[in-house]
Amino acid sequence: MFPLILLSLLTHTSICSVKASEEPTPGLLFGGSFERPPVSRFLPGSKKTLLFPATIDQVNRFHPLTSPGTLFSADWDHYLKQAQERSSLLLATLNPSMIRDSRGVIQMAVISTDNPLTASCILLPGFLKRFSAIFGPELIIAIPARNKIYIFPKLANQLQAMTGTIRDDYLISPQPVSTELFELSEKGIRTIGNIDPTE
Repeated sequence: MFPLILLSLLTHTSICSVKASEEPTPGLLFGGSFERPPVSRFLPGSKKTLLFPATIDQVNRFHPLTSPGTLFSADWDHYLKQAQERSSLLLATLNPSMIRDSRGVIQMAVISTDNPLTASCILLPGFLKRFSAIFGPELIIAIPARNKIYIFPKLANQLQAMTGTIRDDYLISPQPVSTELFELSEKGIRTIGNIDPTE
């Protein structure tokens, strides 16, 4: 899951480190391929959705890292550890809206914040653990924007009824990611489709 994606980044990409004395802190952000950040990797099986390193300031403005170069693995480890710690702190504060049907059964969860790291929380082991307790071991995830996530159970879900809403969120967001869908399980994350009929 999260460690596997980090390992992929480590294996294929080098970036400049962030000094501990600088105010901005490191993070790993989701983005759309249209953004073309200088250092990035597609999610497994994706054609549209990227994960890229950036620095994020205290008011949630972010700046993609722009200077690929040679780094020692210790520098990478330090950067990625800080990024994971920041996402973990955010995950602990998330307050999802649980959408229920007429019988009171939870059909999906929606997370919406003002933090661009919100979507990155799906890569943490704690995210799967938290929502698997509600929806089962395999989740379907939509990430129309960096600060918005839709979570569905893999089976018997209301995804089809929500595709228009998710696509609208993507189109109107100032921080769009993609209309792709992902499956999240103990095996990791993988792309399983796209709700945009033109894709």
